[in-house]
Amino acid sequence: MTENTPTGSFPGTHDDTPVFTQHTSRPGDRLPSAPRLSLTQFIDLDTLQEIQDSFTAVTGLIASIHDPDGNQITTPTDSKKRKASDQVLDQLIATDDDVGQFSAPIAVEGQILGSIALNPNASASALSGQDQLKKAVIALGVPEAQADEMIRAAELHCGPNKAAGIQFLYVMANSIARLCFDEYHTRQRVQELTALYEMSKALSAERDLQQILDTATHAIADVMQAKAVAIRLTKEDDPQQLEPRAIYNLSQAYLDTGAINVDDSDMLREAMTGRPVYIPDMATDPRVIFPGDAKAEGLASMFCIGIMYQAKAIGTIHLFSPEPRTFSPFEVRLVTAIAQMLGTAIQNARLDSQRMKSRRVLRQLHLAANVQRRMLPGEMPRLPPYDLAARYVPSFELGGDFYDVIKLDGHLGIAIGDVVGKGIAASLLMASVRASLRAYAQDVYDLDEIISRVNNALCRDTLDNEFATLWYGVFDPSTHRLTYCNAGHDPPMLLRNDKIQTLATGGMIVGVERDVEYEKGLFDMVPGDKLLMYTDGLVDSFNDAGEKFGRKRIHEAMRECADKSAADTINHILWQVRRFTGPRQGVDDTTLVVVNVER
Repeated sequence: MTENTPTGSFPGTHDDTPVFTQHTSRPGDRLPSAPRLSLTQFIDLDTLQEIQDSFTAVTGLIASIHDPDGNQITTPTDSKKRKASDQVLDQLIATDDDVGQFSAPIAVEGQILGSIALNPNASASALSGQDQLKKAVIALGVPEAQADEMIRAAELHCGPNKAAGIQFLYVMANSIARLCFDEYHTRQRVQELTALYEMSKALSAERDLQQILDTATHAIADVMQAKAVAIRLTKEDDPQQLEPRAIYNLSQAYLDTGAINVDDSDMLREAMTGRPVYIPDMATDPRVIFPGDAKAEGLASMFCIGIMYQAKAIGTIHLFSPEPRTFSPFEVRLVTAIAQMLGTAIQNARLDSQRMKSRRVLRQLHLAANVQRRMLPGEMPRLPPYDLAARYVPSFELGGDFYDVIKLDGHLGIAIGDVVGKGIAASLLMASVRASLRAYAQDVYDLDEIISRVNNALCRDTLDNEFATLWYGVFDPSTHRLTYCNAGHDPPMLLRNDKIQTLATGGMIVGVERDVEYEKGLFDMVPGDKLLMYTDGLVDSFNDAGEKFGRKRIHEAMRECADKSAADTINHILWQVRRFTGPRQGVDDTTLVVVNVER
């Protein structure tokens, strides 16, 4: 007899559960035929054999049982062996002086549902068929007196086989028990699915994590008919700490117990592995951390199981009862399924919360990026003999590159810079540098003094690891003279007669040390000159092989567009970078400003 077979039956049985294969059809496929069923998929072979043998012993008729194809699946009944066995069993069951009632219990999982009772002395023919049999004998021409004698003789020698009848009785009891067993588990499965459906419906209606936990405690208490329910969750920053997050029908004092370290409790340590933990008496069980609190709450028994998500424990469910209570295997399975469902709901709620936070942050980034874009010149001014163009290519929503154009009473100031880092911090630092430069550029023409003031302002308002590189130059259209100062920035490249020159005069980066002295440079431009200002994102663009685009390729690209406009020059350089890097996303912002001196 297998573990899941109804107990209490007389003959041995085993459980052959029918197996059905599910097929998935695709367009054009022939639908599979319905699975062919067999008798042995519903009643095991041992039971069929016992039914056949008992029927033959009781009736004296030879019987056999066949499969759908007509093949006999039982072995032929050995009548002689069975008769001898029945005679011995008949003597053990009852004697002429000691005949009583026999009862076959009908039991499912140890519970007696009923029984089938039999009185071995009561003959069916004697109770209901004797008169019919006597009439049939007399109809054959036998006198009535002889008919009575023939019937008594037949009953004496060919009466019912008591032993076989009782065995048959147990076979029937076992078959009824099997039907009850199947119905019992079907009802349990329906109850389990109904409970899980109701739980799923309740949890899916909530989005907030705390609302999910509160709903779950009420639903679990209702489904399991528990006095109280508590849910503890691990802290996100410390998975070893379990803190109470939701309670049902418990006092506030339970929540005030605070977090519990998993390593301090054998019960929690076991539950966090996904195994159910049952405590019959919370007042005396050493695994209970607060037995006094349990007594004060009026709690007797507890069931605890871990809330699992992807084989990782994220919390525990605790069920409490006011009286000693045991939990059936069905209830354990149901709570386990609820815990797994709750684990998914909790994780989804956390992900939803993170997504909402991410959306809010992303919206703020979009707003900040729009502000940053507005800080850049909308279009380059037209100031003959200069042809100007600029392009900013951010690698993230916010960046630390910037360029600016400042009109100064007939002169033109152009700045380009790059602050350390990326993202929000870099964009704020960029705005600070730009604001300082604009504030001092309006009053002072000495560029070394302007950069010094910007440096001191940045040192005053920033941390030691916050700094920027900056190049600032003022163009005089009447004399073509360029006055500039370079504060640690990549020196701009000037193309003249197919040769490249750099403008590097200046000093160190701004924002590191106060009262640094800077030097300004003077450069006289001539018609045909092409000046490229850029940030390090251009030089540091990598290809799949890990090679940098580098300054040499920048020189080649500039020479290839010596006669191109400022805008076409930028487009050509960026195209060469794209050809070099391929579809790779840039790791740094890239800013380019080109100034052509028209002939």
